Amino acid sequence: MRLVLLALLGFTLRAADVCPHPPSDAEYASWTAKIGRRHCLANAIRATHPVEWPAAGIDRASVAELVEFAVCCFSKEAAVSAPLRIGSAEHSAATHVEVVHRTGDDDADFPDLIEDDAHIRSASIRGVLGDAAHPVRVDIQLRCSASKFADQFAMQFTVVNRSADPVTVDWDHLREIETRIRPSVQPIAGGKTWIFLSKAKPTEAVATVELKTSAGESLGRFHFDGWK
Repeated sequence: MRLVLLALLGFTLRAADVCPHPPSDAEYASWTAKIGRRHCLANAIRATHPVEWPAAGIDRASVAELVEFAVCCFSKEAAVSAPLRIGSAEHSAATHVEVVHRTGDDDADFPDLIEDDAHIRSASIRGVLGDAAHPVRVDIQLRCSASKFADQFAMQFTVVNRSADPVTVDWDHLREIETRIRPSVQPIAGGKTWIFLSKAKPTEAVATVELKTSAGESLGRFHFDGWK
C-alpha cells in the first residue's frame, strides 16, 4: 500500500495546478501544457448562460460567471475545431483534445503509480456555476488510477471538495464500482480516497461527473475518462 500512499501525497501537492497556464480574459479559451513527458488540457468559459462544449469535456454547465475544466495527463494531444454553445449562440472553438494512444493489453500495461507511464488521470473543476441570482462557487479536484498490485489490480478514486458553497459530486464510475466491490476508504485533506482491489482487469471507459447543489439541482455534467 506504500505506493498508493505516495501517489496520494503527490496528488495532494499538485492538485492546485492540474494544467498550469493563466487563461485570457476572452469569452472562452483552450490551452495545453506539458507535465513531464505528458500533456494536460484545460478549457475555460466566461458566461452567464448554460454552456455545452462536449469536445472540452463539458457536456453541459450552468455558468454564472466562469467555469474552468482541466484534465491531466495524456500521451498525445491536438487542437481541433469543435462546436461550442453559449446560451443560444453557436461557436466553432479551437479546442485541445486527447489523441487516443493505445498500447498492448497485457498486465505490464498497469505499472506502479509512481512510474512515468502509470495510468493516472486528474482533473479540476473551478469557477462560479448556477445563475446570477444564485451563484455557486465550486473548487473540485478529482483523481483516478489503475495499477497492478501484487496478484490483483488496484483502482483508486479521489475526490477533494474545497468549494466555498455546498456542492455534491456524483461520479458514475465510483458509484458503479461501489455496488460491486467493497473499498478501503482513506480520509485526506479536503476529501477522501476509495481504493478497490480486484482480480478482474480494469477497462478504460468514459466516465461522467455531475456537480449538484445541496438541494440536488444539477450545476454541470463533465466527461472524465477513467477505469472501471
